[in-house]
Amino acid sequence: MHRFTTRRFTSPSLQAPAAWALAAALLLGASASRAADAGRIEATVSGVSNAQGLVGCALFSSKTGFPLESRKHAQATVRVPAAGGTASCVFATVAPGEYAVAVVHDTNGNEVADTNLLGMPTEGVGVSNNVMPRMSAPTFEAARFTVAGGQTVKLAISIRY
Repeated sequence: MHRFTTRRFTSPSLQAPAAWALAAALLLGASASRAADAGRIEATVSGVSNAQGLVGCALFSSKTGFPLESRKHAQATVRVPAAGGTASCVFATVAPGEYAVAVVHDTNGNEVADTNLLGMPTEGVGVSNNVMPRMSAPTFEAARFTVAGGQTVKLAISIRY
């Protein structure tokens, strides 16, 4: 019968407080540099028909799930109270890359983009670049835009009902 024992990690070099401080500084420096490279997206949503419910903005980094499956596939979501007229959604720390934003005026507050039997939205919707084909959902490719490191991208998105 073999007996297993566990060894404690007792390296004197890593037990020293200076070594732990150095490791923490390296990790914090890496995250600070990522934050400095981060961009920001500010979406101003116009055409909000009333003050009922919420305006939800979803940030997608790929075509998967775009534009209506934000719960499963959006990189980030922002929900703000509908105020009638306009709403603002801000994505404060965004890695450089290509994105698209989808917007829904969730008038009944159920946190779902409601659709009819044909799959057409029954609530107000919009996407970045204001792409709205008549007989299909907008594509990620048509709605995409680029965020560079340290850049603030300002979007104007119109909701259509």
